Amino acid sequence: MTDKFSILRKIVLIVVVLLLVVAGVKYLQNRRQKANGNNGGAAPTIRYMNFEGGYTFKVPKDHAVDEQSVPGAQLVYTGQITAKTLEDVYTASGISIHPITDLTDHSGTAFKKYVNDTYVPDLKKNLSSNDVEVKFDKQNGDDVARISLKKDGQPFRFIYLKGGNHPVAVIAKQETDPFKNLTQSLQDTEKSEVKGEVEAIKQAVKSTAQLIKDQKAKELYASAAAGLREKNTEAELIAAMKAAAPFSDGNITISGATYISDEFSATMRFTKLDKNDQQPGFGELNFKKIDGQWKVQTVSLPNPTPTPAPAPAKKP
Repeated sequence: MTDKFSILRKIVLIVVVLLLVVAGVKYLQNRRQKANGNNGGAAPTIRYMNFEGGYTFKVPKDHAVDEQSVPGAQLVYTGQITAKTLEDVYTASGISIHPITDLTDHSGTAFKKYVNDTYVPDLKKNLSSNDVEVKFDKQNGDDVARISLKKDGQPFRFIYLKGGNHPVAVIAKQETDPFKNLTQSLQDTEKSEVKGEVEAIKQAVKSTAQLIKDQKAKELYASAAAGLREKNTEAELIAAMKAAAPFSDGNITISGATYISDEFSATMRFTKLDKNDQQPGFGELNFKKIDGQWKVQTVSLPNPTPTPAPAPAKKP
């Protein structure tokens, strides 16, 4: 079974519990709103960049990116989703994005063959529908396919596939305006407006995550932006990192970053070494560019739930 089919089942078919980790984009949305109020209405663009997939897209207005609920994919939606299934995300006009990992030939001919001979037949089989329409096009210099699928005569999925060096699938129930805006902005990172920042951002995230893993709070504190040191003492950072040790002793995964002008945020997923405890932890890093260098300005770390204090003894 190919990687694509595995991811497709995660994104299109199965019901999963969503943790909805979206603090990073909300932080940058507040930043955009403040900038919007100060410059006469021209709101800066929030852009998400995926490190491993090598793609980037503009985050639609008032939407958030959850990159942790389905590992390897991003969920983009607006508002609060009270139910916890992917179908509810799609019903609420939410969008999922994930790389296509088994399309290694980047030619236009190979892309069309892959869509017609592999993707669409398996889509029909897995979703039990033959009511599928495919349209090929070009966008931002890449081959793309727009696939609409109906069940019982009603729209069920709309899928946008991008070819090129970094193939990507974008999935929703219908092709809404936010969906169109996102796909129109979808690009390989090396072609995008943030191409000059990607490697520096990756390195800043990697270095900071390693300091957290190695419990090097003093080094992290010394290299941080003034904003972090103004709001936190070194002792507080040391205590927070020690409390997070059950998580940071394991693996720290950072899938990408949300970027706006001279700031970006990245979500950390912590996987414990304890095989009996599979619940991940989550943290947040926010960076600001100061004198040409990315410096961390806020750090959020997981903290194991403390053991409740015993109830006081009743007086006799």
